[in-house]
Amino acid sequence: MTQQPICLFDSGIGGLTVLKKLINKFPNENYIYFADLARVPFGDKTKEEIKEIASEIIEWLSRFNPKTIIMACNTSSSVLCEQGRINPAPTVPIYGMIKSCAKEIANSNYLKISVWATSLVVENKAYKNSINNLNQKIEVSEIACPKLVPMIESLNTNHKEQSETLQKYINQIPNDSQALILGCTHYPLINEVLQKLIKIKIIDPTDALIKELEKHLIPCTGNKQQISIYATAGEEKLQRFAKLFLCEDVKVNLVKLHKLSSYKALNKIF
Repeated sequence: MTQQPICLFDSGIGGLTVLKKLINKFPNENYIYFADLARVPFGDKTKEEIKEIASEIIEWLSRFNPKTIIMACNTSSSVLCEQGRINPAPTVPIYGMIKSCAKEIANSNYLKISVWATSLVVENKAYKNSINNLNQKIEVSEIACPKLVPMIESLNTNHKEQSETLQKYINQIPNDSQALILGCTHYPLINEVLQKLIKIKIIDPTDALIKELEKHLIPCTGNKQQISIYATAGEEKLQRFAKLFLCEDVKVNLVKLHKLSSYKALNKIF
């Protein structure tokens, strides 16, 4: 059990931000990362499409007999944590990005929080509902940022375009917000830029997820870490980002998937 890999998936490069923090915290674990670049971004798709995509990816990852699967994607997390339905039903715990962060915020001293997220996460009121179900006193403003993922995924965005796009969403943050939750795993890739543009605290939900994992994860006893990366398209692009962000060369393997059509209950979601 201890040698089994931790599997993660996202629509593209965003989940690498989760993978990097996991590696830093659990350096002896084995990791498998899956990027569905053929269908990026997830945030503009319907709930049914997301359930089909996630079902397919989780079934494929299950062949590696993982100790846990992490939806390193807030969009998938918002749909599956809300619906709790997927096919096939895996026999391992599945962690999303939202619930652990919501618990931490609900128990904090914050009174007003803003969230940047994809359109579907905002449509689902994922963070607002998760936080307010635990603490109704916290005011949560969710802001849809549909242009951020394409901008971050693009290798051709110039500085002016980036600044204009970011400023558009910064202007939507209420003046009295005390913190900004980055409700998409792509967004921490521009964290350094954001810190120069806004003064409020920036929250990465991955940090709360790692605290949750520490409570439940059975640590790997080996000392030779293995990282495997798979993608449905854009393997050269993903390899470039992986080298830049993880600071190591990791081969990206190309895979093809086929959609599934039915869903069953998840074994466990945190």
